[in-house]
Order: sequence, then C-alpha cells, then structure tokens
Amino acid sequence: MDERLEALFSQARSAPEEPDAALMARVLEDALAVQAARPVPAAERAVARRGWGLWAALGGWPAMGGLATAAVAGLWIGVSPTLGVGDAVNTLLAGPADDVISLVDASEGFGFDLYEMALAGEEDAG
Repeated sequence: MDERLEALFSQARSAPEEPDAALMARVLEDALAVQAARPVPAAERAVARRGWGLWAALGGWPAMGGLATAAVAGLWIGVSPTLGVGDAVNTLLAGPADDVISLVDASEGFGFDLYEMALAGEEDAG
C-alpha cells in the first residue's frame, strides 16, 4: 500500500498543474474590483504634544528617572530630616560651633593652631 501511495505522490510532484489562464484572469479582475471599492484612508496628521521637546532636551526617560528620584529624596529629607541622618550630620546642621570643630580631624596641615590660640585667648580674657 505504501508503494502505491509513494508512486502517486511522486507522480504528483513531477507534474505540478498550472491554473488555467482564464481562471487567473477572472481572479485578477475580481481582486482589482475589490481594491477599487475599498476606501483609501486619509493620512493622519501627527498630534503635536506639548512638552516633548523639553522632555527630549532633558535627556528622556533616564534623566527623568534620576530627576524623580532626586525629587523624592529631597522631599523625604525635607519632611523628616532627623530620621535618616546620623548624629554627626545632626551636629553639623544644628549643633554649636565647638561640636563642629571637634568632628574635623585637626592635623597640622589644616591651620587649626590659630583657632586653638584664639580659644586660649578667649579663656584668658574670660
């Protein structure tokens, strides 16, 4: 049975049938009639979007992501400044000047010897 089917398949593969020229003409005529009946869509005008020039000038999505992150961080720090900040920064922002100086490493290269002399002069005068 397989041999007979294979013989039929090989015969069909060897001689493909071409459609009749009259059939092809009718199909083409029908296709052209359908194309002519279909309305041609009008070209759509691009809608001008406000702000896209500024958006592109600022760098697009990556830059806006960084800007949004910085804005949220600034709002967070502004609303609750002492919750996320350590003692050293609190001392720098709100403490007396003597506490600020004590946070800095007073090695010889910074000229704090003048500050110490001024403090010694204030103690002698007081």
